[in-house]
Amino acid sequence: MITKIILQDFMAHEYTELELGPGVNALTGPNNTGKSAIVEALRCIATNPVPKHFIRHGAKEARVTLEMDDGVRVVWIRNKRSPGYEIWQPGADEPQEYWKFGRKPPEDVLAALRLNLVELEGNKDPIDVHVGNQRDPVFLLNSPGSDAAAFFAASTESAHLLAMQNLLKRRTQDAKREERDHSNRLHEVETALDAFELLPDISMAVEQARETEAALHTLQQQIPTLERTVNEQEAVRRTLDVQSQRVEVLNAVQSAPELQDVKSLHVLLAQLKQVTDDHRRTASANQVLQGLAQPSDIHDTKRLASFCEQLLGVERQLVRMGEQASTISGLSAPPALHDTRHLSSLIDDMIASRTRWNRGDRRMQVMDTLLQPPVVQPPRELEVLLAEMQTLAVNKNKYDAALQDLEKQLESLQSTITERVEAIGQCPTCGGDMNAGDFLDRGCGHGC
Repeated sequence: MITKIILQDFMAHEYTELELGPGVNALTGPNNTGKSAIVEALRCIATNPVPKHFIRHGAKEARVTLEMDDGVRVVWIRNKRSPGYEIWQPGADEPQEYWKFGRKPPEDVLAALRLNLVELEGNKDPIDVHVGNQRDPVFLLNSPGSDAAAFFAASTESAHLLAMQNLLKRRTQDAKREERDHSNRLHEVETALDAFELLPDISMAVEQARETEAALHTLQQQIPTLERTVNEQEAVRRTLDVQSQRVEVLNAVQSAPELQDVKSLHVLLAQLKQVTDDHRRTASANQVLQGLAQPSDIHDTKRLASFCEQLLGVERQLVRMGEQASTISGLSAPPALHDTRHLSSLIDDMIASRTRWNRGDRRMQVMDTLLQPPVVQPPRELEVLLAEMQTLAVNKNKYDAALQDLEKQLESLQSTITERVEAIGQCPTCGGDMNAGDFLDRGCGHGC
């Protein structure tokens, strides 16, 4: 039960405090003294209406406070931006504040006031059984018969049972629809996941292929070094064999006779050898040229020139090797043989490397038979959905801005109308009382 009503900067009341007694309380007085404003204050704290003209002219906000018999205080606050509530519990140092809760008052406020509207079945407007309108006829007499029947049905348990049955039916239908949607979505997800069954095997095969490729790359880098080592070993072995044969031959040779001066003989032999070689080359060339036909067309001789350069290089190498052979012929006996365990180790490593290389080659042949991984489909549907969400976000921002502009225009018009109505005070047609709230709702309200 309400024990005290306090109005601060509410319509024409700068500060009004009313203490109510037990039972029925009557408020009397002449016109234009603010009696209707007290009733509107009760309606505002119970329903939180949209208009902002309840703020007294020149004030920043309006407050309506109700003290209940259990010590709880409920405060409705209306400023130029938004409404709010405060609930003061007995003995509390700070209130519980409620802001940005929407059109309907919070449930805690409704539970504390116990001034709820009566909801009717059939999507009908709710009925306020606590606060009436002074210009409306007696309760329910101006309403259709269906509204009266719905109101009296709402006071019985059958109406509540019917409402609960309808609510249960709607919830059952919604649950079945959600279950069907979830089942369809689950089937789609399972179908999409079937396409990725081979991903673990493919990932493992790719990882093994990467390891094999790394091993092959390492072996390929080691092959040139091993080839050079083998070639050097073969060259050393051939040199060793030649030197061994020379040693055997030189050991069997008797002492050379006393040398004579044969410089002129060497010169003559060299000239004779040169003449013989020239004659042989000339005869060979003449024999070859006699069987030749007419020369063919001249072609590109780059490859021939390259081959000639290679032959010249080989000839130079032969000359160099001949010089080296003449130099080596005067060498002394070869030194003692050294330990060849290092060479044996290199040969073993070479054989092991060759084995690993063959194993890697077989792995590559096996890898060549693997199937290509499936092509990943582009997420076009997700891109379309994201584009639609971005478009909706842009439209929402646009509509929010338009709504703010309309609210600003509405506030300006309400303020102008309120000032004009307060300046007039009475209806110019019938002379009846007129306030801004009634004028905005239904004109002057007198039927004129």
